[in-house]
Amino acid sequence: MSVDAGLPALALIFLLGMRHGLEPDHLAAVDGLTLRSQSAHPRWAPWMGALFALGHGVSVLAIVAVAALASSHFSPSEAVFGWLEWLPIALLLLIAALNARSLLAGAQLAEVRARLLPRWVRDTSGPLAAILVGMLFALVFDTAVQAAAWGYAAVALGGMGPALLTGTVFAVGMGVTDTFDGWVTAKVMRTGKIDIVRAFRRRLGWPIVAICVAMAACMAAGKLDAAWSLPESWMASLGGAMVWLMAALYGWTLLVLRRVPA
Repeated sequence: MSVDAGLPALALIFLLGMRHGLEPDHLAAVDGLTLRSQSAHPRWAPWMGALFALGHGVSVLAIVAVAALASSHFSPSEAVFGWLEWLPIALLLLIAALNARSLLAGAQLAEVRARLLPRWVRDTSGPLAAILVGMLFALVFDTAVQAAAWGYAAVALGGMGPALLTGTVFAVGMGVTDTFDGWVTAKVMRTGKIDIVRAFRRRLGWPIVAICVAMAACMAAGKLDAAWSLPESWMASLGGAMVWLMAALYGWTLLVLRRVPA
């Protein structure tokens, strides 16, 4: 597969990476790391999102590489992959429900995947902690399955090179989102004004709940009937619209911060 021929697919993978970086668990993890680093590691606080994405991306690439190597020796049945594809749908709906409840209660993002990590990992701070948490997040089931599936599919299209390229493009897209989120979150938290922090989370949280439900509905519709699947061009357009919406919300928050007295 040539790079030119694969550019539309790579653009879609990049948008999927950006969407992945906007998942409530990612944002909640970056929030927590940024908050804990404000006092202990203030110089690193704005970069918690970038370091989290770095660790996450390293694990994704490792999973893709292992899956690509294993694909030459082991070939799961289509039925197995079919059932596994329902798990991200269920997780998206669970995340949407928990975050809607949490936002109604106090404008906080609920951490679903983080609850699977040891408490000592969740309570750490600093650059190495951010990388470690990012790496462990990638090992949670749905992310690991997606990365393994990309590695398996990419090898079928052209070998280890396309597999690693796919994983890298996804990780870069995710890194863009998580880096910007960490930077804006640090700026919001520096104000020390809880009402601004809560407004920021409400402004970002409800669109993300809607995105989770919409993504789950699209995935479920495609699973139930192939005729209901959205074309890749539509999915790319939806992904682009979502990224622009998030950029507008972050921009609005930065504008509000500029008006806050020092």
